Amino acid sequence: MIDRPPRGNGIPDAGRALPTISIEETVVGGRPLLDDATENYHEASRAYPGIVDPAVRGAHLLEISEEMRASAARSTKRYPHAPIVALPPPALGDVKLADTLIARRSTRSCTSAPLKLEQLSTLLASAYGVSAASSRHEPALRTAPSAGALYPLELYVVAANVDGLERTLVHYDPLRHVAECLRPLGPAPELAALTPYDDVVRASAALIVITAMFWRSRFKYGARAYRFTLIEAGHVGQNLLLAATALKLATVPIGGFYDRRVDCLLDIDGIHEASVYLFPVATAS
Repeated sequence: MIDRPPRGNGIPDAGRALPTISIEETVVGGRPLLDDATENYHEASRAYPGIVDPAVRGAHLLEISEEMRASAARSTKRYPHAPIVALPPPALGDVKLADTLIARRSTRSCTSAPLKLEQLSTLLASAYGVSAASSRHEPALRTAPSAGALYPLELYVVAANVDGLERTLVHYDPLRHVAECLRPLGPAPELAALTPYDDVVRASAALIVITAMFWRSRFKYGARAYRFTLIEAGHVGQNLLLAATALKLATVPIGGFYDRRVDCLLDIDGIHEASVYLFPVATAS
């Protein structure tokens, strides 16, 4: 609510309370376009009782195909030829959820000290690790909820200053709790200009990137899956933030980044798999 309705020229004036939506044209500089992509998507992905998208056949296939269920249960990307670094068991320590929630802050002030491998392991496992083992084509359950337990997200780490890892780009395999080492990092400029917040990213010991493999969810949920996937990225991000707080690490969520540059850094196409969320992590100052 605002306490000033717009005058005829669109400028707020003193007077009675008015819902903010009533000054939409003033805020957006005119009415939204008739072909506004955001509104079109939101309408196209609505759910209605008794109406099923005829193009979505995944739910039926999961019911009738044991092979399909087995495939969906293996919900993680694999780099079979990449060297593997076994991650130590996660260790959050003796922390209380209430205290962690109150203490959580987006923190940009950090030191140049390296991140410990155990700390990185704990962040990854807390964010998206396995919390219950799989059984008979039932997927392993994770620390974050997922529509249909399809788990369309992947986690990568730009490990610039992590004890026990060379400067390297790694992919997290939660089913095995290992880091797959994809390639050595180039010089520092490779990590520059990924976001408008360049100083925060370049000062980080590790940059954790959440990506989405949309079709892992879309085959079952159609257009609605895009909503689900971004919601799930938020679940994973909050897990990561709370774990960082418990470990007394500095991090800040970054949703504003240059998509193509981050996708290129990870060597993903930005269509079938795309970057959706960034978390620079460092030791707090």
